[in-house]
Amino acid sequence: MKMLVLDGNSLVNRAFYGVRSTMTSHEGIPTNAVFGFFMMLRKLEQQNRPDAVAVAFDLPEPTFRHKMFDGYKATRHAAPEELRQQFPIIRELLEKLGYPIVTAPGFEADDILGTLSRACAEKGADCILCTGDRDSYQLIGDHVAVQYATQNADADVYDEERIREKYGVTPKQLIQVKALMGDSSDNIPGVPGIGEKTALALIAKFGSVEALYANLGDPAVKPGVRQKLEAGAESAQMSLRLAEINRDVPIPTDPELYRRKPGDPGAAAALFARLDMKKLLENLGLDKLANEAVQDRPEGTAEAEKKPVECTACRPEELPEGTLDLRLTPEAAVFSRLDEASNRLCFCTVPMLELGTAEPLFRRPLRVHDVKEAVRTVEEAGFGRPDICFSSELAAYLLDSNGSDYAPEKLYGSYSISAEAEGAAGECLRYARLCGVLEGLIAERGQEKLLREIEIPLAYVLEGMERLGFRVDADGILRFGDRLSVDIEALRQRIYEEAGGAFNINSPKQLGEVLFERMGLPCKKKTKTGYSTNVDVLEALRPVAPVVGDVLEYRKLTKLKSTYVEGLYREIEADGRIHSRFNQTETRTGRISSTEPNLQNIPVRTELGREMRRFFVAEPGWLLLDADYSQIELRVLAAISGDPAMTEAFLSGEDIHTQTASQVFGLPADMITSELRRRAKAVNFGIVYGISAHSLAEDLSVPYGEAAQYIRDYLRTYAGVDAYMKETVERAKEQGYVTTLFGRRRDIPELKSSNGNLRAFGERAAMNAPIQGTAADIIKIAMIRVQHRLEEEKLRARLILQVHDELIVEAPEAEAGHAAEILQYEMEHAVSLRVPMLVEVHQGKDWFTAKG
Repeated sequence: MKMLVLDGNSLVNRAFYGVRSTMTSHEGIPTNAVFGFFMMLRKLEQQNRPDAVAVAFDLPEPTFRHKMFDGYKATRHAAPEELRQQFPIIRELLEKLGYPIVTAPGFEADDILGTLSRACAEKGADCILCTGDRDSYQLIGDHVAVQYATQNADADVYDEERIREKYGVTPKQLIQVKALMGDSSDNIPGVPGIGEKTALALIAKFGSVEALYANLGDPAVKPGVRQKLEAGAESAQMSLRLAEINRDVPIPTDPELYRRKPGDPGAAAALFARLDMKKLLENLGLDKLANEAVQDRPEGTAEAEKKPVECTACRPEELPEGTLDLRLTPEAAVFSRLDEASNRLCFCTVPMLELGTAEPLFRRPLRVHDVKEAVRTVEEAGFGRPDICFSSELAAYLLDSNGSDYAPEKLYGSYSISAEAEGAAGECLRYARLCGVLEGLIAERGQEKLLREIEIPLAYVLEGMERLGFRVDADGILRFGDRLSVDIEALRQRIYEEAGGAFNINSPKQLGEVLFERMGLPCKKKTKTGYSTNVDVLEALRPVAPVVGDVLEYRKLTKLKSTYVEGLYREIEADGRIHSRFNQTETRTGRISSTEPNLQNIPVRTELGREMRRFFVAEPGWLLLDADYSQIELRVLAAISGDPAMTEAFLSGEDIHTQTASQVFGLPADMITSELRRRAKAVNFGIVYGISAHSLAEDLSVPYGEAAQYIRDYLRTYAGVDAYMKETVERAKEQGYVTTLFGRRRDIPELKSSNGNLRAFGERAAMNAPIQGTAADIIKIAMIRVQHRLEEEKLRARLILQVHDELIVEAPEAEAGHAAEILQYEMEHAVSLRVPMLVEVHQGKDWFTAKG
């Protein structure tokens, strides 16, 4: 059997930048990434003739690497809006064409590639990993090869022999190389001053980072290199963990499960046709289906049961009493009410310019789709805060957190709700039917309280945070940019002198000609379009000529300026603040995400992150208050499991990781070294994520048997946790799902599978979903309570940012002390558990200082 596993994010990016950006449909939808991706997919299938295909995608939420190092991938540009628009289209087309899509909360697509390739190798099946990311080279081995993709899919296939020939090390040793040299694209620090050539030479000789550090006195390690290694030892160890791909992600791993399904090719053809992609329709053999899709689409049973409805357009004052449905368009607000008893629909359309006539309607209970949009519209009209009692968007998310699109049009199809009338009446009636279905399902699942007391109130809070934004020191950013510009210009002039004349340093073609023709440097790689000047090539040439190091530094500084100076500066609005968007429906776990820009991804520990946080400031005469939960997921585990030892550890106020190490390793707390604490910490958090002994062994770089013994000792120490995990799995097998403390539910059909791997995946999901989901909801409750208290006490202090388990409040200096007390109290008392929720609050004029 042969399996093809695609890194979806990587290939979509390749397609987007490889196909002309002017491709759009007649509706104005960008389509270049869609076209390029499916052309690549078709060619890859023709080349490899796989029996099974899986497409892995990242999720828009932090991974275990972000939790390990908050600077991970922090230097990356936000994806262009034209690219972001095409991801859901590509995923929808893949589903309709029957291709299995694989995602995993807390992990990246690389980790999915690693897990599926391991499973294939264990079964003796061949696996081709197709990606545009060289990180996957570490996965190459028996039965596993990597096809490094270009937009045209004319890609080289790398096996173990080719890696040895090119790099002089084994595929797996590339992890060790990356731990030393770092990776600027992922912001993995490595050892400062150690480049690729030096890293390759060291690992080729010593075999691993561990062996290298055990032999720093070896004559082969030059004094200057030794000094850098000693200074960067901690960074190397962390980079090693960041660089290694996880090969034990909790996903189904049987290759047979990834054979292509029948799908709905007619629906796919219709979508391709709507996107004006005639060439793709022909290439994929779907052109005939495009014309038949509409006629062949079956009617849903729910549609067939609909009865005629009398629809009446009326004036605002004529709408019947009771809850109203509100639909907003750029031009008008449409109010409606469906009386199920009389089967009568009344509706009225109020132009946005005449919203004043609808003020009484905004004071009635409203069913809306997008809560934030409705709140913003009503408040900007001067009518105060609306009374929203239901949200179709948030209800749909609670019912299916795996969805990628909760637009009404998408939900109509998902729940088989057709239009029963033309125009505004038809839309109003269709929306009323949708809300009725969703309300019934929410009630069936017992999630009314979760929707009405957490998700909807939270949307009000998020709307306020978006409107307020975060003040930025624009002049400080510009001064920082000016300093960079001076350094960049000095580098530019030095490069011109070294190269014997001026040229466009940013042009790979001109740079290649200067380095390899004018200066005669040894050429490592030449492509059809010219000399390669990528970072790998230049790092290898760094010792040959000073100009190469200057070019690399020039690239680093220009990228820094464009990403964090120019990019951030562009986001500053007229009020001097950055207004990020906060999303409730984009993660499976219930966590809130941030986009445009993503303020949750600004790192804390790196020098760059510290500099950037200094530019996020309080208003003059105000302070920033920063509060962070301490180990919230472990505290939730202690509370839910009721384990006496873990509960006592938190009640005593001792460091939980030291306490765990003391009990697991049988040593007094004062004898626990930093390494033993690190191992205990890995087990603590690993248990939350349902880690296996195999994964723990890789994380800690210890033998499998040792890791398995850690887990056994841990579960013996915390017997209550062990019992909780087992009971939860058994209950989930009976019910088919698990729930959090607040009613968030996750269905787990895999528990009833006859396939062992699927059942194991279901067991891990059953164990960790209640913990992670509960922790996500606690921070939401805290946000609601903090905002409510600040308003109730008529303070001017306001909540402006949420970053995972951290809240930031901006407060006048005179209110800061009281606001800090409110922030800490409401966070610590957001929920009453058997262990305390501890919160620390710091304050300062800027985010860096307030972080403490």
